[in-house]
Amino acid sequence: MRVLVINLTRATERHKKMQAQLDAFGLPFEFLEATDGRHITSEQRVLVDHTRRRCITPYPLTDNEIACWLSHQRALQTVESGSESMIVILEDDALLSPDFPHVLAAIEKHDRPFDVIDLHRNFKRGEIFVPVRPLIEGNALGRIGYTHMNLTGYVISRAGACKFLSYAKRFVHAVDKEMHRYWANGLDIYGLKNPIVAHADEGHSYIDESRAQDRPVERERYPNADAPYWQFRQFLSRVSDSVHKRIAFYCMNKTESV
Repeated sequence: MRVLVINLTRATERHKKMQAQLDAFGLPFEFLEATDGRHITSEQRVLVDHTRRRCITPYPLTDNEIACWLSHQRALQTVESGSESMIVILEDDALLSPDFPHVLAAIEKHDRPFDVIDLHRNFKRGEIFVPVRPLIEGNALGRIGYTHMNLTGYVISRAGACKFLSYAKRFVHAVDKEMHRYWANGLDIYGLKNPIVAHADEGHSYIDESRAQDRPVERERYPNADAPYWQFRQFLSRVSDSVHKRIAFYCMNKTESV
């Protein structure tokens, strides 16, 4: 299975570490230049759907979040326009498990269609994992709810890439959250009982270069963000999401058990 690594050009140390890991596994891979959050243009900023976003949060997307969106969007466009049925997408701060190539080989042989398989787990409080089908000894595919994952590493099918790109033409949520909103985007998403990708953000943090814009105290807010009207709209959005994701999660698992 081909591997695509999203890498910021100036993150040379991460480039070396990712190359060393993948060379050791003998997997075919290539690097995709990430969009730099320090150089977002006005044309790129208008991709954000502020009308919808301010109904869910008082904070606009930051330049870092827009850059992350653009980077993953280009990766998915590569999948959409290519001939492969599925591709692995990794961020350049991924730490790969020794089982990485074995799980990928098992996924390639898997005879059930899917849109996304998350190779990373957050293990957050309230996270649910329902095993569905075995992959290799000690690991299995399953459904994850209700928290969203990071996009440190995932396998996406060509059908899944096409579906998500068609759904998310404008940016509303951060891309990692948007992709895991299965109840809204219709993606058929699985996770792993034991993740084979971890987040290894060692050394210099490129996110921290502009972390101030991501802190609620310092972060830019929409005009009149605390007005009762907008607080009520955001409350309704949270309630709607809470209800719909639970219904969708129940339906997915019921279908699997049939």
